[in-house]
Amino acid sequence: MDSADQLIEAIYDAVTFPERWGGVLERLCALTDATHGFLFTTAPRHDSLTAALWARHNITDRQLADYTTHFRHRDVWANAAAARGLLNRCVVRRGEELVPDAVLRRSAFFNELLRDHGMGRLCALTLSDGGELSSVQPVLSLHRPADALPFSDETVRLLQDCAPHLQRAMRLRVRLLAGRDGREEARWSGRAIDRLPMGVVLLDATGRIAGLNRAGQAMIDARDGLRLVQGRLQAEQGGEARRLAHLLEAAASAGGKGASAHRGEAADLRVSRPSGRASYLLSVLPLSPEAAGPFDDADGGGSGGGGGAHIRAVVYIVDPAAVAPGLGRRLCALFGLTAVEAGLVVDLLGDLTPAEIGERRGVAISTVRSQLRSVFAKTGTTRQSELMNLVNRCLMLPEGP
Repeated sequence: MDSADQLIEAIYDAVTFPERWGGVLERLCALTDATHGFLFTTAPRHDSLTAALWARHNITDRQLADYTTHFRHRDVWANAAAARGLLNRCVVRRGEELVPDAVLRRSAFFNELLRDHGMGRLCALTLSDGGELSSVQPVLSLHRPADALPFSDETVRLLQDCAPHLQRAMRLRVRLLAGRDGREEARWSGRAIDRLPMGVVLLDATGRIAGLNRAGQAMIDARDGLRLVQGRLQAEQGGEARRLAHLLEAAASAGGKGASAHRGEAADLRVSRPSGRASYLLSVLPLSPEAAGPFDDADGGGSGGGGGAHIRAVVYIVDPAAVAPGLGRRLCALFGLTAVEAGLVVDLLGDLTPAEIGERRGVAISTVRSQLRSVFAKTGTTRQSELMNLVNRCLMLPEGP
């Protein structure tokens, strides 16, 4: 395999192994008698995507830091290329074609950065393609010391021959990065939803379940008013089942569309439970086009379609009778309650009266009321109804793994 073929192979290897971009630059420097190689982006944006496209050969961390911190916007070559519209094209230019040597040597860019690091001659390839690469404006530059000969026509032709391969490799790299970031965002969304104490059910465009968090799965597993049939959420009671089916179908068909009179409006429903416990409280919400998107419950405890299924609606399910196992500990941390006071709040949430709590604990009702006054003071509430409202909000905080 000759050197040109090896170079092209190295370029495509760098798509999946980005650490090999430095090797690509090293090969180009060896073929062109360059001493330094630099791959960077000139677009105003600077984020994880653009940062991932930077690479260098024979350029130290200090040199890179000096450039990015102090000289990136004083780069006379890049500024001249931008003024001529070259950063939005795929072209090769030598330094003296962009800026006369006399002008370069008077600049702070040369005197305070390039000269001290043995650079002064440039041959650069701008890689914008009018499409996916235009937003990042990548540039590959080769350098020599200022007292060396200018880069030859042969070097220009080599970069021109490499240009389509470099563009193709960088487009693939951009797509991989975008896909990775999107999948990671979806995974984090799945993990966050999975820790909510309320049930969360995500629906696709057909009304089938695309994602289900742990709390929602537990409610369905209990078979106490809700069930899962052929991938669809159903209520067990006849009238409630028809009402829920209608709401889910309407929400899934409205979610993700453009203008809709009902899009974004939640519909609420109570679902009774054969056990006689407090009814589930459901809220069905179609999602806007901006909110509707892929969901991946990877690493989560729920079940569903996974694999980035597009969601169109969400169902929130609250169990009024549920008390999170760690609620007492959380109340202590949030409001400075003692363990006894936190236990009192948990008992009140379970619909026990102060008298019943005193009897269960073997203390006088006056003691319970004294503890309740202390809880009011620490939580900033004055009545039991206010306290219960506050605690119910605390129940909505995510649980631990």
